[in-house]
Amino acid sequence: TEKELDEGNCPQHQKMAEFIKEKNYFFKMSKYQDWLIQYINDNPDFIRPVHRKNEVLGFLRQPLGDLCISRPKSRLTWGIELPFDTEYVTYVWFDALLNYVTGIGYKQDDEQYNKFWPANYHLIGKDIVTTHCVYWPTMMKAAGIPMPKTIFAHGWWMMDKTKMSKSLMNFVSPLDLIKTYGVDSVRYYLVRDMILGHDANFTEKHFINRYNSELANDFGNLANRITTLIRKNFDSKIPEVNINEDPEKHIIHKCKKLPKKVHKLIENFELNEATDEIIGFIRSINKYLEIREPWKLVKTDKEKTGTVLYTAAESLRIASLLLHPIMPNKIDELNSIFPLNDGKKLDWGTLQSGEKLGELKTLFPRIDNKKKDTSKQQKQQSNKKKEELVEFTDFTKLKFKTALVLTAEPVPETTKLLKLTVDAGDETRQLVAGIAENYTPEQIIGKEVIIVANLKPATIRGVKSEGMILAAKDGKSLSVITPDRSIKSGSGVS
Repeated sequence: TEKELDEGNCPQHQKMAEFIKEKNYFFKMSKYQDWLIQYINDNPDFIRPVHRKNEVLGFLRQPLGDLCISRPKSRLTWGIELPFDTEYVTYVWFDALLNYVTGIGYKQDDEQYNKFWPANYHLIGKDIVTTHCVYWPTMMKAAGIPMPKTIFAHGWWMMDKTKMSKSLMNFVSPLDLIKTYGVDSVRYYLVRDMILGHDANFTEKHFINRYNSELANDFGNLANRITTLIRKNFDSKIPEVNINEDPEKHIIHKCKKLPKKVHKLIENFELNEATDEIIGFIRSINKYLEIREPWKLVKTDKEKTGTVLYTAAESLRIASLLLHPIMPNKIDELNSIFPLNDGKKLDWGTLQSGEKLGELKTLFPRIDNKKKDTSKQQKQQSNKKKEELVEFTDFTKLKFKTALVLTAEPVPETTKLLKLTVDAGDETRQLVAGIAENYTPEQIIGKEVIIVANLKPATIRGVKSEGMILAAKDGKSLSVITPDRSIKSGSGVS
């Protein structure tokens, strides 16, 4: 519409819009406006996430026009002819729904049609919400076609906070990424870093940091450590297990709860949270090994060492299986070393003691992204020398808390600052954080962070800030410090 234009241009493609006048056929969509509003309100899961539902309801506050469903052949020669007028072709969004339902047997093969329609989940991009959540439901209502249970609108992958677009030439080729880093690594990053329903910002540096931290270090090193210790100390055979101490009982309890927790998150389309749960559990296996120290324990108690390594290996096997939908090739590679008839069972205790463990190649070779010149190293060494030591009593004056980020938005006229509200347990606070170059508002909302809770309030760029978020920084790369497991907001940090 004219009011959507950006100085005469299409707001997405930034190209000049052209006005056209022509005769066409229309679908009487306005007839179904009241019905659609009522249906959306009566079915709260019909459009997700909730802000997309609100967007559609906002759109429906205005009178709904009728839908132009044709294009004259004089202007558009290609397309599907209207069955009642061969001088016209069908508008693509009108034809698309018919393609979906007739392709699976509508009015031709009831058994096949009823098997696939209606869909439980209809996944779309946020820029076509109107076509799928207004046009299609009214068309389905008119045709007597059942509605999908849920229409879920995902966000965009952004580059420097701008939508990737062929016309703007600001896109990353996934095939190039796959060629360089492998398909499973790319799949992992895409699932891990997008909160479905929100936009996500892509940078190759962030991709590498995520890969090195979680795949190479947390996951890959754990697999290598476990298999190396079993090969070296137990002749590559799965050791005997005798669970009777709390560290093993604790990790097994967590492992048994993990599949149900992950499946529930996936069913709720929280794929990034599901992945975070799995990686968090993998970190807890690493922590368990650091506590048990089987590389030392084997010198004094081989039987207990076997229990530790069996517990770690079985925990790793189950956690890795939950990552299989995201990284099928790498997980199959890992799974192939375990001596199992059914390697995809999530039941604890599936690994059989005494069976031979296969050889494992490095799953995720670390990516070297630290190409620092001599002057930068010298500068860092110089800065290190200037660091001043503080008394412990000075340090104890600082009070740290966990907090949950509730809202986030850019601070006007800045590129580095975000204004956040956080739940700090017994209160809600407003903070200003210099993290906008590394996190979009969507990426930081919902994160558990660590804040300095007793700083004097300050006004930054006209915005009041009541504390500070802790983050690690390496050059331009910045990572907010988060607890490695979920913890109650307002918890003290020591």
